[in-house]
Amino acid sequence: MAVCRTDRWLEKDGDQPIRLCQRLTRYFPDASAQDIYHYLLPYGMYRPAKTIKEIVEQMKQKDMWKRVEAVYEKRKKDWNGPDVPIFLFPADSYNRKLVREFNGKGGVAFHDKLFLFLLPHHTNKEIEALVTHEYNHVCRLNKQKKKYEKMTLLDAVILEGLAESAVERYVGKDHRASWTSYYSDELLHHFWQRYVAPHRSISAQHPLCSRILYGLGFYPDMVGYAVGYAIVCRCLERGKELAELMDMDSEQMLQIAAFEGGE
Repeated sequence: MAVCRTDRWLEKDGDQPIRLCQRLTRYFPDASAQDIYHYLLPYGMYRPAKTIKEIVEQMKQKDMWKRVEAVYEKRKKDWNGPDVPIFLFPADSYNRKLVREFNGKGGVAFHDKLFLFLLPHHTNKEIEALVTHEYNHVCRLNKQKKKYEKMTLLDAVILEGLAESAVERYVGKDHRASWTSYYSDELLHHFWQRYVAPHRSISAQHPLCSRILYGLGFYPDMVGYAVGYAIVCRCLERGKELAELMDMDSEQMLQIAAFEGGE
């Protein structure tokens, strides 16, 4: 399976994204095209705009589909990862959270498929960082073999921490997301105890999970992501390898990090 030719879909139906999403219903058996589109929107899927055809043309001129596939093939080989379809679409340039925290790029991963949202200005390193982060999710979800409905908040924060640690390892420290350096170690331990630990066992599908992960409402910005990254970094500091952590249960990683005790 390779990067799907969504450029052709966009040429035909780019100004009608719900019609475009009709092609995705085979990958989401219980969802309508409208359901799929509205699910993808918060992760960065573009909104209808007069400029969409121009954006798609620029993305084609910059070979963004080939560039995504080249990174995917590298990471699949690095991690002996699964073969999954990848769907590339323009990102929503009006999504302020996406612009502020991820420089306008986004994605969402499942165990059997991957969605990426990019714009023509994104560099090779930004593309590599996004593909690395999101495909790491795919690999982790496959290794854990835990159904999505069984995943917890702790699983979700560890998932994000592993993915950004993979970016640091394979793309470079300078290409980590900005939220990796928002807070001191002391603050991150405090945030774990106050915001994450009390809710660590709630379902990843619970609305509170997203609020903690992204730091919505009164929660500190990107607090769940930042705490997850700190836990994984602590495991790496204690001699564990990234590949080893990919196979490890979230609770076991928490024990190795000794995060709860604040050591």
